[in-house]
Amino acid sequence: MNVVVTQLTKLRDDLRGPQDPRQRLMALSTLINTVGMGLFLSAGTIFLIRSAGLSPAAAGVGLTVGSLIGFGAGVFVGDLADRRGAREVVIASMLVEAVASVGLLLVHDIWMLIVVATVAAVGRAGSGSARGAMIGVLAEQGKGAALRTYLRAVTNVGLAVGMLGAAIVLAVDSRPAYVTMVLTDAATFLVAAAVLARLRHLPPTRSAKSAPDERRWLALRDRHYLAFTAASSVASLQYWVLVQALPVWIVLRTAAPRPMAGLVLFVAAVTVAITQIPATRSIDGPRAAARLLARSGPLFLVAWILMAMASGPSVWAAVAILLTAVLIHSLAEVWQAAGTFELSFALARPEAQGQYQGVIGLGHGFVEAMAPVIVMTLCIGAGKVGWVTLAVIVTLAGFLCARIERQRSSTHLEAAHGTAALPSNP
Repeated sequence: MNVVVTQLTKLRDDLRGPQDPRQRLMALSTLINTVGMGLFLSAGTIFLIRSAGLSPAAAGVGLTVGSLIGFGAGVFVGDLADRRGAREVVIASMLVEAVASVGLLLVHDIWMLIVVATVAAVGRAGSGSARGAMIGVLAEQGKGAALRTYLRAVTNVGLAVGMLGAAIVLAVDSRPAYVTMVLTDAATFLVAAAVLARLRHLPPTRSAKSAPDERRWLALRDRHYLAFTAASSVASLQYWVLVQALPVWIVLRTAAPRPMAGLVLFVAAVTVAITQIPATRSIDGPRAAARLLARSGPLFLVAWILMAMASGPSVWAAVAILLTAVLIHSLAEVWQAAGTFELSFALARPEAQGQYQGVIGLGHGFVEAMAPVIVMTLCIGAGKVGWVTLAVIVTLAGFLCARIERQRSSTHLEAAHGTAALPSNP
């Protein structure tokens, strides 16, 4: 009985969130921002096709090209946040994203879409890396993992709310509804930025006049972090399997009702939001984070095999299989995302968090741009074999992330012992 009470008390404390008012402001800003993200993630491409008049191919090409042009800005913006202070850089990046959102209303051809998508990618990359620097500054000593886990849970609550709103927009399916969605998305950036404006200036973690150029780009010289970025970027394909491949698979290859294509995303978002904190409470350092990340791979393998098996059975059998698969996928996502998020900070130099977050954002942004081609080719084009193939690739990437963490820890331990063994000057 005492154990149950203790666990319930821990859960209550976790759900209350951080006590630091600065961290609360950041959590509130994150919640508002991700509501807009959930709106556009679920209905943005449909808006471009149904309301802006683009073909599916043009919408896909425009978004991909724009993303590839703009996503590299995160490294430079993150470095700026390290040297000038993260608060102002995050706010400026959100304002850029708001401008890009409004610009969507002007899109009527692929060229304008590329321009708008480029601006959006610059803002998104910049806000992501600068937010990483802000989290590093705001995290209390020894409690960074708790703050990051809480922000992940808040993110999924916001996404779930946004996805519900997107479902309403798609049901109405009119120009005014899509315009309202776009303007709401833009408004969330403005309101989220206004919330962060209530924070005081956060001091930079590196001097704006420090170190010569050869020492400036620390993250680009960190072999372990670059390897981790590559492996975790491949593992992040799991997001796009759920968001892009599974809805198409449900509609084209299963007997499940079409509304299941939207329902599974909502179920996943709610499940992740609910389980995020209790399922990742064991993360107390990089080794525990790496362990959860490695364990996520086999779960993805099981979940995606079930998704592939949903093609063929009757309606209710397909629905049952899909819901089971999504629940398993959600737990795997919690472990994979939390492990990656924690390691992205733990493996970085504390004084250059913005720069390091920009580097990992660069890798994940590239995969995000290429994901539609990869997941649609394997999961939809290649069918069941493609589902299993991609699951194996993501599983191996997770194991590789854990191996990189062990190698990095061993290298640092050896370096520390070597330094301690050096004789002191007389």
